[in-house]
Amino acid sequence: MEDLKKMHWSEIIAKRIAEKKDVPFVVAAGITPSGPVHPGTLCEFLYADAIAKQLSKYGNVHYVFISDDLDDLDSVPEPLKEHKGAIEKEIGTPLAYAKDPEGCHESFAEHFITETQKIMEMFEVFPEFVRASKLYRQGKYDDYAKQMCEKKDAVKEIVRKSSLKESMPSDWFPIIPICEKCINSSKNVVMEYAGGMYKYKCNRCGHEGEDRIENHRYKLRFRLDWPTRQKFLHVVAEGGSVDHHTKGGTISTLIAVHKEFYDEEPPYMYKFGFLKYKGKKYSKSKGIGHTVNEMIDLLPIPVIKYALLKPDVQEDKEFVISKETLFKMLDDFKRASEIKKDDEKVSRADRKRAISYELCNVKRVWAADPSDMVLYYNIYGNWEKVKEKTGDESGVEMLKEYIQKWIERDLVPDRYMFNILLGKCEDKVVKSFVEKLDENMGAEEVHNLVFETAKQNNIEPKEMFARLYMWLIGKEMGPRLGKLIYAIGIEKVKSSILD
Repeated sequence: MEDLKKMHWSEIIAKRIAEKKDVPFVVAAGITPSGPVHPGTLCEFLYADAIAKQLSKYGNVHYVFISDDLDDLDSVPEPLKEHKGAIEKEIGTPLAYAKDPEGCHESFAEHFITETQKIMEMFEVFPEFVRASKLYRQGKYDDYAKQMCEKKDAVKEIVRKSSLKESMPSDWFPIIPICEKCINSSKNVVMEYAGGMYKYKCNRCGHEGEDRIENHRYKLRFRLDWPTRQKFLHVVAEGGSVDHHTKGGTISTLIAVHKEFYDEEPPYMYKFGFLKYKGKKYSKSKGIGHTVNEMIDLLPIPVIKYALLKPDVQEDKEFVISKETLFKMLDDFKRASEIKKDDEKVSRADRKRAISYELCNVKRVWAADPSDMVLYYNIYGNWEKVKEKTGDESGVEMLKEYIQKWIERDLVPDRYMFNILLGKCEDKVVKSFVEKLDENMGAEEVHNLVFETAKQNNIEPKEMFARLYMWLIGKEMGPRLGKLIYAIGIEKVKSSILD
C-alpha cells in the first residue's frame, strides 16, 4: 500500500519513521500525574499505541509511557477540593514525593499513575510504564546534566533562541535543585556549580545547601529534560499537542537541543490536535467536556477508541455524547466493522475507517440496530424480550447496560422515547389504515401502506404519519412507523382499534 491518500494517518507516520530510523523502534508518550485521567490523556496513549502497532510491520517495536512525576504539584485538582488544605501544604513538592491526600497510595503521583494504568488496561494498551523519578534515581540523567551544567551558557543560548526570547533570567540554570530540607523544587536557584557539585537556595524554606549531581536531588528544566530523556531511551517517535508545536514552543527547543547540543537528529515528532466539546477545548479546570469515567460509562470502549483514532491525528476532534450524536457514533462504528479494507473498490475514506476499526482490536459487534433495542425495550420493558425480538442476544447483552444509562441520562433521541397508547380512535382515516393491516405484513409493507392510505384519502403523507403517531404514542413524531407498528404487533394494533 503506497498510495498515501488511502493510508490511515498511523500508517503514514509509521512508514516515515521506518524510512528514517533504525530498529528497534522506541515509541514514547507520557503524562504529568497531577490529577484524574483527562480525556486528552486517552489521545496521548492511543495515538502512540496506534503508531507502535503499525511500526511493528517494519520491525521490533518498544512502546514506553513516561510519568513525569518530578513535576511540581502546582494546584488542587477539582475532584480533590475537599482535601484543599492538605494539598496546598504540598504545593511546590515534586508529585513523586507529595503526599496522597486520600492516604491510599505512597504519593500523589502514585495515586494517579495507578488510575492511568487501570484506564490504559481497559483500553487494551500495554506499554512499559516508566517513572521520571526512578530514571533520575537510577542516574540516567547524571552525565547529561553535568554536560549541560558545565556548558551552561551554550545551553542557555539554545533555549533562548529556540523559545524566541530576547533575554533569559540572570539566575537561569539547566538544573533545578530539590531542597534536602523541605523537598520543594519550585523556583529553587543554583548559586554556584563546579565539577558536579552545586550550592543552591530553596525558594520555599530559605535553606541554603550544597549537593552533588550523583545524589539525584535535582531535575533538568522541562525543555532540557524531554530531549535528554529521548536520547538515553533511544526514542524514535513521540507526539505533542498543537501548543507544544507552536513557533518557540517546547518542541522548538527539543529539536534545537538534539541538533545543537547532542549533535543528532531528533525523533519524529508528530503533532496532534485538541479534543473539543461543542467547539471548546476540553478543560478539567473549567468543567468543559466529558470525564473519562463518563465516556466509559456511556459508550463501549472500542467505540471511544474508534472515534478518537478515525480523524487525522492533526485535526481537532469534536467528542460530544448527546441525543444528536449518540446513535450516529454507534452507526459509524458498526458500518466501519463491515468494510473490507483490502477491497480494490473501497474508497479512501472507507479504508481509513476500516483501519481505525482494526486498531480497536474488536472481538464482537452488535448485529441489531441499537435504536431497535431501545424501541423494543420501550414497548416490552424486558431485556429477554428484546433479545428475542431483535434476534441478537449477544448484541443486546453487550449494550443493555449502556441503553439503560442513555435513557436515565436523557440521551436517547426524543423520537425513540414514548409510551404506547392505542385505545379507541374516532379518526376515520386512522381506522381505514388499521383495517388494511395484515398480520403477514413486514415492517416495510406497513410503512408503505401509510402512503397508500394518505393518497386514497387525499391528505398529505406528513399529516397521515402525524395522526397515526398521535394515536399510537401521543406524539407527532416517533420511530419509523412501519417498524413501530410491527414491533408492537399488528394483531395488537388491529384489535385495539377494532374491538
